[in-house]
Amino acid sequence: MSSPVTPPNRRLTLPSNPTSPSNASFSYRITVGNKVSEDTLKACAELFSSNYGIWGDEASKISSFTKAGQKVKMTGARLRAQCLSHPENTVLVTCHLQVDPSESERPKLCGHAFASMWNYGENKIGWVTQLVVDEAVRQRYVATQLLQTLKVHAPFSRINIVGLVSSHPAACNALAKYAAADLKDVDLDFIRAHRDPHGSLRAHAKGILQSSPISYLNDAQLRGTLFEDVCRNGSISSVFTQFYVDHAEPLRVLSHYQNKGQWCLGELADGHEFLAIFPIVPVSPISPIRLQAS
Repeated sequence: MSSPVTPPNRRLTLPSNPTSPSNASFSYRITVGNKVSEDTLKACAELFSSNYGIWGDEASKISSFTKAGQKVKMTGARLRAQCLSHPENTVLVTCHLQVDPSESERPKLCGHAFASMWNYGENKIGWVTQLVVDEAVRQRYVATQLLQTLKVHAPFSRINIVGLVSSHPAACNALAKYAAADLKDVDLDFIRAHRDPHGSLRAHAKGILQSSPISYLNDAQLRGTLFEDVCRNGSISSVFTQFYVDHAEPLRVLSHYQNKGQWCLGELADGHEFLAIFPIVPVSPISPIRLQAS
């Protein structure tokens, strides 16, 4: 199943041509995992390789092939292994940009989000395994809309806990919006461990990650004051993924959130990523529709 979900068109001025406004519009499409084609995977891998970031100074700790300053690359095969190993429980949302609807050129892929689902006790977990947005269209709510589109998928509408691991604060913010939460007032007890009045365990970061069908989450090393008795690097809710990507751009965004008092997940250390987990109230699935501009 691949369903178009297009919000009202927005008039945009693209950075590549700032003097000539265009009737550009975004469209969003959701595809179940076993319907994701090799061509789509290749396009997502290319988007990742062009826009995810560059390796940091300690990248050589990963392997002899990861060198500081080089772009972090992705292949279709590796993307399938990391994000589509269980296609029956995976969803892909893609965002395409049509610069001028009157032109015949195909819309350009400018963002994607892979998300997986699994059971954890009585809970249904929804996890964003990869979220990438083209640098040219960032700060236009593309990441937010990619995650909001997940609500169109009927099985995903039944999740009651959502999470991700990411080095980028904007990804955490998009997830918070999905859960109708606020990054300045995250329920940190819920991430660490939270029991309801009857004593039942409702959420626990370690248990959620270990129950995941996603291999890189199973062995995740929890870091920060939520999980460690002694933590001196300012982390609060993080995972040591040993993914030494350059943090210059995420740290600039983090500083923006911190200066506005809109952040409580702590600092971002090298080789670490933020861990964001939110409770949500399941909603009725939305029928796939195409909305027209007013």
